[in-house]
Amino acid sequence: MQQSQKKYKVSIIHLVRNLIWAQWNRMGLNGTGGANRYSVDIEASLIAAGYGSRLDGRLYEGVWSWIKLYGNIINKERLVTLVHKRGDEWIVRFLGALLENTDEMLWKGVIKKFRSMCSPSWKETPMSISADADTWHDKDPIMQKWGISCARLIPKQKMLEHNIILQNNIWMQYRYLYGATTRADVMYLLNVSHNCRNKREIDFLTSVRLADRLCCHPSTIYRIQEDLEKGGFIERTMGTWTIVVKNALLIESSEDYDVGTIDWVKINLFIDALLKLADELEVIDNEAILKSRIQAFQTNYFPILFLNHYIEAPGAYGSGLGPLEKYSIDQLFEMVENATRLFYRIVCREK
Repeated sequence: MQQSQKKYKVSIIHLVRNLIWAQWNRMGLNGTGGANRYSVDIEASLIAAGYGSRLDGRLYEGVWSWIKLYGNIINKERLVTLVHKRGDEWIVRFLGALLENTDEMLWKGVIKKFRSMCSPSWKETPMSISADADTWHDKDPIMQKWGISCARLIPKQKMLEHNIILQNNIWMQYRYLYGATTRADVMYLLNVSHNCRNKREIDFLTSVRLADRLCCHPSTIYRIQEDLEKGGFIERTMGTWTIVVKNALLIESSEDYDVGTIDWVKINLFIDALLKLADELEVIDNEAILKSRIQAFQTNYFPILFLNHYIEAPGAYGSGLGPLEKYSIDQLFEMVENATRLFYRIVCREK
């Protein structure tokens, strides 16, 4: 059973790395796998980079270079809110060190807030999940100050041309147009929702859904909507209270991108939980406990895949699928692997 479990961990790490790279390939980096075809989320992707950089050091270098060029269009308040809600000290320390390395003065306020989220009991941790704490001899002093062991490096800028990056990223265009504000984000999501060809339920954006997606208070969305309605840019349909773009400045994306909305905040929660489940494969020997953990993961996180794209998820064990005892570890984990792979294939445009 142990050999099988290790096989699945390798497969899951490969899938997770590709899902994270897909977000960053869409924002202009050159990495493995495909590029996300659905709506992007700049701040959520920054958090995902904290997990992805542990799996692939090239992502860390690429995100560093990206922030150097595009840090002015990052919504600082939203980034702090998302990091605080995530409650993962690794992410706090990784982003704190990364931002301090890129431009300490520009990110002074954010860095201060991240420092306040750090606990005094943190033990220094290697950047790579496959490295030991003593692997690095020439350590990055800023990373080390934040409790992370990482080699000192000068990142190589391996990105697409600026005009190509913008062509594939309406969100970035709106941030340049309206500033790194919630108003820009609302206009972006409404634009994608309005123009996507085959709408799913998640693409019908109500006020509550916008507030949830952008992790802000509903009153903020209501104020923005009132302004946009008064300006004649949007209207609401009375039946569902769905917001419809009426006369807004629409920025067209290329044919292969922005084909629908994706809640990347929740998808990245799925990715984090999937990595933790893969770790448990190596440390849990009791078959009954491991089956229970896999079952709990499916129950808690498969609905996220179903919401963001109609990935079929198993029903409750003991009913439609039959008793849990009838399934092997391999069968249960194959369900997880297959659902994740299917989601990746749907949302990504292969290179």
